[in-house]
Amino acid sequence: MNSELEIFARAAWLPLFCVVILKINLRGKFKMKTKIILTLLLALVLTFAVVGCDTATPAPAETTPAVGGVQAIGQGDTVFRFVVTDPDENFNAWDVSTNEETVGAALVAVGLISGDDSEWGLMVTEVNGVTADFSVNSAFWAFYVDGDFAMAGVDATYIEPGVTYAFVYTIG
Repeated sequence: MNSELEIFARAAWLPLFCVVILKINLRGKFKMKTKIILTLLLALVLTFAVVGCDTATPAPAETTPAVGGVQAIGQGDTVFRFVVTDPDENFNAWDVSTNEETVGAALVAVGLISGDDSEWGLMVTEVNGVTADFSVNSAFWAFYVDGDFAMAGVDATYIEPGVTYAFVYTIG
């Protein structure tokens, strides 16, 4: 998966390239055939830039059955579904019961996730006993909310009724 910095770096030179092409066209120093070739080249480069940005790991399929079915875990008044996709692309699912406010606190309390506290929150390194070590193979646990990549960390995501939360082992 491309980081935001890589996507920005890939796309940052495109406006400069467009300005150069525009200036060349405005000066009229090239013949029409050269202008057409340069325009087609620009279109090709833009196409590769856009296609290259679409390399995100797909969200877990919610219709895929979990290995061993859905397990109930925890105690509390609030229940939410938690799905894990491991390195072998096996799915495991739990209905987590809790009185915690955030997904992260609930999952830590039942022992399904662990990690390191950082200035940005909990950096999840282990889910369901499986460790993702970015320094070894660029692996990490991607956090999803209802099939969409989460916009906040697991410890900053409040539990909402009817929402499915997931971690997907990702090599990026």
